[in-house]
Amino acid sequence: MNRPDKVLLISASHINPDGSVARCERYWTSAPTLVYLKAFTPRGFQVDLVDDFRTAPPQESDAGLVGITAMGLQIARAYQLAREYRRRGKIVVMGGQWVSLNPDQALEHCDAIVLGEAEFAWPELVEDFRSGGLKKRVYRSDRLYDWKDLPRMDLMSLPLFRRELMREAIYRDYYFQFPLLVTRGCPFACDYCSIAQFHHSSYRVRPVGDVLRDLRDIQAIGSRSVLFMDDNPVADRAYAKELFLAMRPLEMRWCSQCTIQIAQDSELLDLAADSGCFLLSIGFETLRQGNLSDINKNWAKAREYSDLIREIRERGIQIVALIMLGLDDDTPEDFDRTLEFLIENKVALAKFHLPLPYPGTRFYERMERDGRISDSRLERVPLRQRRDPAAEDVA
Repeated sequence: MNRPDKVLLISASHINPDGSVARCERYWTSAPTLVYLKAFTPRGFQVDLVDDFRTAPPQESDAGLVGITAMGLQIARAYQLAREYRRRGKIVVMGGQWVSLNPDQALEHCDAIVLGEAEFAWPELVEDFRSGGLKKRVYRSDRLYDWKDLPRMDLMSLPLFRRELMREAIYRDYYFQFPLLVTRGCPFACDYCSIAQFHHSSYRVRPVGDVLRDLRDIQAIGSRSVLFMDDNPVADRAYAKELFLAMRPLEMRWCSQCTIQIAQDSELLDLAADSGCFLLSIGFETLRQGNLSDINKNWAKAREYSDLIREIRERGIQIVALIMLGLDDDTPEDFDRTLEFLIENKVALAKFHLPLPYPGTRFYERMERDGRISDSRLERVPLRQRRDPAAEDVA
């Protein structure tokens, strides 16, 4: 029986090359997407949350409405889940960046999608469902959420949070970083990035007082470790300085993704360190300035990287370097050159990526226009798959 007052929200995992669904019992943090969707769901609904990366979604559920969110890597698994739940008679809706940038493809697998940001569109969709059925296949808002007065996050309902481990200091203080949203979007428009398109090139910040409230909520349950789930929390330098200054008395520990610009302002970098910053994930992308210009990131200067890395490390902040290998100006020698650069500059961690064009971005459009995309089926299941995980995992 499908209950018209129950919603199942799923964050999809991804599919391994052998066809299995990726699962992990231990994980370092939990995305807040499902928790916020639950908070924006109109009253009168029971909402269950499942992170597919940790726990298989229920094979049997009485939820009448199933919502699935996914990024690019996860989309094949998300489509599997959508097909299976529709087969079981559920109304299935999908959202997230991939879905928003590839809406026609997503609509082949579900009943409706949320296009773009969900704060206004999701409640409308749910109310339509309650009143007898979805009225549209595409739900979108005609305005952006102002990023003020976000609902208070229910920290205990984070899908990957292990409450029973909070007694262990290593988990409480280091292993699990509570997710926190501070800013949204990015003012830059790097060709390979989907952020600008998804957020309509906007950049919004939360009131400092709201952020401090959330930090105190985290402290109240015995933790001081936080991950800012932002794309670029320092894009508005005046705001970032105000926030970091206000955070200092709380003695929190935080990490985040960030642009190299944080090191171009010594006052900002000092305040970040004093407020508890211990790790920054920074997109350096490439050591060749020609590559940076080619991907519309010429505001970053490769020749300055060594000095800026030193400035960050001198404040006790470690770096995760995000690197792309295989851009047009690269040569085979750049593999060794890049590795030597990271070692010489004592970069703690690095993540290497191929410049895979993300559908909906300018990078993809350029590659397609130039006839350089040989296979556009990026959502397909890996070639080595020999079984349908949805049939046994739901799924």
